[in-house]
Amino acid sequence: MSFRVSARTILHLGSELISSDGVAFYELIKNALDAESPEVRVNVVYRLDYDTYARCLREMGEDRDTPEHLRRAYLARFGRQGRPWRELRDQALTALVTGAPDVDELATELRDATSKDAFLNVLRSANFIEIDDDGEGMNEDILTNVYLTIGTSYRARQKNLELQSAGDEEEDEDEEGTQPVILGEKGLGRLSAMRLGDQLLIITGQVGERHWHQLEIDWNDFADAADEDIESVDVAPVRGNAKERGDKGTKIVISALKAAWSRGKLEQLALDQFSKLADPFDGRRSLPLRLAFNGDPVPVPEFARFLLDQAHGRFTARFHTNGPDAPRIEGLMEYRLHNRSRPMRLSTLELQTVTEIEADTIARVGDFRLELHWFNRRILTKIEGIGSLAVVRRILAAWAGGVALYRDGFRVNPYGSASDDWLDLDRDAFSTSGFKLNRGQIIGRARISQRRNPYLIDQTNREGLKENPEKRAFVKLLSSIIEIYRQYLNEIDRDVDRARRVTAAEALDRFRAEDERLGSLLPVLERALEPVQDGRNLTRRLRDTLNELRAAAEMVQRAAGAQAEERSRVLHLASIGLMIEILAHELYRATDAGLKTIAQAKRNRDPTATNTSLRVLDSQLRTLQKRLKVLDPLSTSARQTKEDFELVSWVSDIVEGFASRNRTSRVDIQVQVRPSGSSLEVQAVKGMFVQVLENLLTNSLFWVVRQHKERLRLGVARSDDEATIGSIVVTIDTQSKTIAVLDDGPGIPEERRETVFEPFFSTKPQKQGKGLGLYIAREIAEYHGGGLSLGAADEHGQINEVIFEIGNID
Repeated sequence: MSFRVSARTILHLGSELISSDGVAFYELIKNALDAESPEVRVNVVYRLDYDTYARCLREMGEDRDTPEHLRRAYLARFGRQGRPWRELRDQALTALVTGAPDVDELATELRDATSKDAFLNVLRSANFIEIDDDGEGMNEDILTNVYLTIGTSYRARQKNLELQSAGDEEEDEDEEGTQPVILGEKGLGRLSAMRLGDQLLIITGQVGERHWHQLEIDWNDFADAADEDIESVDVAPVRGNAKERGDKGTKIVISALKAAWSRGKLEQLALDQFSKLADPFDGRRSLPLRLAFNGDPVPVPEFARFLLDQAHGRFTARFHTNGPDAPRIEGLMEYRLHNRSRPMRLSTLELQTVTEIEADTIARVGDFRLELHWFNRRILTKIEGIGSLAVVRRILAAWAGGVALYRDGFRVNPYGSASDDWLDLDRDAFSTSGFKLNRGQIIGRARISQRRNPYLIDQTNREGLKENPEKRAFVKLLSSIIEIYRQYLNEIDRDVDRARRVTAAEALDRFRAEDERLGSLLPVLERALEPVQDGRNLTRRLRDTLNELRAAAEMVQRAAGAQAEERSRVLHLASIGLMIEILAHELYRATDAGLKTIAQAKRNRDPTATNTSLRVLDSQLRTLQKRLKVLDPLSTSARQTKEDFELVSWVSDIVEGFASRNRTSRVDIQVQVRPSGSSLEVQAVKGMFVQVLENLLTNSLFWVVRQHKERLRLGVARSDDEATIGSIVVTIDTQSKTIAVLDDGPGIPEERRETVFEPFFSTKPQKQGKGLGLYIAREIAEYHGGGLSLGAADEHGQINEVIFEIGNID
């Protein structure tokens, strides 16, 4: 026994796998390109109004897409069972398109029809699409054993041979998309014709043959056969007209079209689909496509490259899976509007951390490139020689849409289209201030290839990539680095705003300087105005105005003080919020462990074991109590209260408490004092040290642990439950009044020396990093007169030390 395939199955395949006219055309054009045709010619011939055509089919019961009960209901609305075919023919004659090719001949054929079947045949031939190429063509054997085999591996075998012949030769990424490649492999392209029309005619031949080969398929025959075996529908090529031996190529004629067509529809398809089938960024390759509607050329818009010169930002990145430190990402972030740029470099460890995906899966994605151009639509301007601002915005709207994906220079649909947001760019943009990098602001592309990215596989229906771990990693990598670029743009905007901003203190200082000058000039002015009539009234009004300005300055000063106090309160609450989140997790762990200890003690009848369990519980509760004690200085009532205390012992308590809570991490956390044995009596806000040090220690611990996991993966570290995996050293220098936190984690690249202190910048996973810790720590330190900065970079350009300058303490 074996599976039987019913005839109508092929109709279901066509309707399910080819989801749009654009995909159908792409498959047909791609087949012509795989045949190495130097040009593909598409002509849509529309001679009969489609609504009239569909109405005629429906009334004659020849519309296979309309179930019989719906057809009866349609006819019942008109109180009839369907008009005679001759009456329908008369209606069709009135619905012919004036000026369409051979429309007079079509009218004659309609009038000459002597039967319903003859009328139906002429009706179905009225509108058609021709796809003509000069490729290698097909012989009878290929037509029979390849074209008529759904799901054939013919092109896939060719592709595999091509990839194998390339061997291990180094491929130049800059040449990708310029060499011929086989685009098809599924063996499903012939179903694309079914999407466009019910009838198919193929005329094809190869060099050296004396005759063309002809194949006709009426998809309605498969509907009529219904549950019969698919072999019951006879489809076979026949010998066609004679040809010259040197002639070759394939012409596909699709008739009985299933939708209305117009020049406007074809132009829109040319803009939305055809103009982007071949990588428009790459000027070395253009799609050899010629479109026509009723014989009149329809241009395929060329990419508006001049737009890229108007971009306010540009981001390029390359993902490497070979060479040292791979996988890694290197790129360049540019904010052209402000003439700023910064390199991007993400190591294997950082890629794993930001994506939460294992390095082996990330590496299987394969090398790729990203190029993204960002436009701030609010500050677009007209372009000389192109048009007004409205014209520029319209052109941008036509080409923007996010990041399109190209494999070997040809598009992978539907990524980057108006209806697809595969990287969640809009969601991420609209969740941040300024809505930066939403799809309407981006013209971009990602480049992959068959050879470098074998795990990124097209879906059978050509609607994107198959869902698998590598595809998810690819999407996560792209969205993560685009998010880093968004943070960079926001950071530059904040820098520019800060440079332009005049603080209340600065404004008051300027006013006081001018006030002093006016105060010294006023007596001179009074003496000069005294002889003038009404001079005293004028000088009195000047004094009153000056006094009002001074009163206003005092109000500004008080408001500035209140604002500074509010800023301090907000920073304090934000820091407390982050720490309470950590404490809540610790409280849960301690409570859960405590309950397990009590349950174990109840089950255990051995008094010695019970006492041991209770001692464990006592230790857990003491740890939690000590943690709460350290947090006490952060209470609202104590947050601004200065008190006398010895700094070295207080910092030691903070570090010891942190180390005890994280003992299971096997990270050695120590305190050093310089000079050894020294102390420092201070009068300061104790909570400040808790807030800053907790943030620094938490950050160091995270990356030390992450680095150890990466070393285990690489086999350069052993999984030893007793050995220390890393270290954090807190050094208190009582002479320079600094506290330095040094770890042996992966470090921070030199180019991120200031970026790490920006709000919301983080290379941690979204659930574990909010990008606020270092920002809040620095803000708190500076508010209290201190500072927070990174230490010196090592020979590899990595920084492993954060320095906390204590600042103004008594």
